[in-house]
Amino acid sequence: MIVAVSGGPDSTALLHLLSRLAPELDLRLEVAHFDHGVRASSSADGERTGDLSARLGLPFHLGAPDRPLNVDQASLRDSRYGWLAAITRSRNADRLAVGHNADDQAETVLFRVMRGTDLRGLSGIPARREAIVRPLLPFCRRELIEYLEILSETWIEDPSNADPRWVRARLRADVLPALELACPGATARLVSLGRAAQAATDLVEGLATRLLGESVLPSARPGRVELTRDRLLRAGTELQSLALIVLARMAGIALSAGGTRAGVEFISVGRSGSRVAIGGGLEVAREFDRIVIGGGAASATVSELEVHEGTGAGVVRIGERELAVRWRPAVPGSRPPGRIAVAVSPGHYPLMFRGWRHGDRIRLAGGTRKLKKLFGDHRIPVSERVRVPVLADRLGNVLWVEGLATAEADRGITRGVSLVEFDLRDE
Repeated sequence: MIVAVSGGPDSTALLHLLSRLAPELDLRLEVAHFDHGVRASSSADGERTGDLSARLGLPFHLGAPDRPLNVDQASLRDSRYGWLAAITRSRNADRLAVGHNADDQAETVLFRVMRGTDLRGLSGIPARREAIVRPLLPFCRRELIEYLEILSETWIEDPSNADPRWVRARLRADVLPALELACPGATARLVSLGRAAQAATDLVEGLATRLLGESVLPSARPGRVELTRDRLLRAGTELQSLALIVLARMAGIALSAGGTRAGVEFISVGRSGSRVAIGGGLEVAREFDRIVIGGGAASATVSELEVHEGTGAGVVRIGERELAVRWRPAVPGSRPPGRIAVAVSPGHYPLMFRGWRHGDRIRLAGGTRKLKKLFGDHRIPVSERVRVPVLADRLGNVLWVEGLATAEADRGITRGVSLVEFDLRDE
């Protein structure tokens, strides 16, 4: 376990507590300190933390930014946690312990209430998120300082924690003490509010996860989730919102309120074949009675393969598929299963294997029919149509559509018609 120690009372108490518990819990501890380099005296903080680590007999790692940092809390935090994550990985540690306590939790809940938040945000700081653990959340700062005083241990007071430029510093120094004075126990109640919000979040997100499990449909396409639209509609808009949020989070995307609303509205009123972007590169699409959630539609990769008289072979790419094609003159009545045969007049060569195009038609027994209508009749989603190979002649007449239709032999060709046999395999 890596223990992040700034030298302040919280992380110093954390290090002492974990070092005492390490033998009983079979913990292998190492200490990490990050010097942001924004104060002239910051290097002394690293030296003091290194001395404490040595007294406790623990390995010590000192980090610093590669370049000067912007003096804002977000930049400092990102740089610090980026380095701590790298140290955790390089030392093959399974956990990174940090010193957030109950006072930090109360500040976080209050800050998010002031800024505006949802139920998950109201939960405050999680006790564990991936490798990061926060063992001190049940304890307030006063208790930790009393513990250090019992040990006769010193600590560092970072002046930036009282810098009135930062909202959190003002909450800590002014707002929370005023709340305690006006209503004793306010800090503890904020912590309790965060715990209640976390319990409620776990409950409703569990319901949303169950909804996804009940709605999900098998999909052969990677990077997308297909859901039964009817089941989503019966669940109501609140669970639909949470289901979208959960799916986005699984993809590493935090949906905005606007993106979530757009997705929920689309589930209700979106037409089949249409789609809407909901943020972070995610889109919600409707394909007949299915709702499809995944990355934005990429332009289809389509190549063309010319087919000349006689025998030949080649490769054509249709959407995400790469097809190996072989052809030869067909012997009537001897075509093996799995192969196709079409009637062609010599004047209609070269034939072309390609993807379908808007306006394509095929002659069937009842007359010509647009491929778009044919796809609709067979409920082929728009996203799947780019993967369907089509065989056409040099005049643009469609002779064959995979899995759907083969053109009638009588297309106004009366002389020299012959059968051509094709063998297609997905590579």
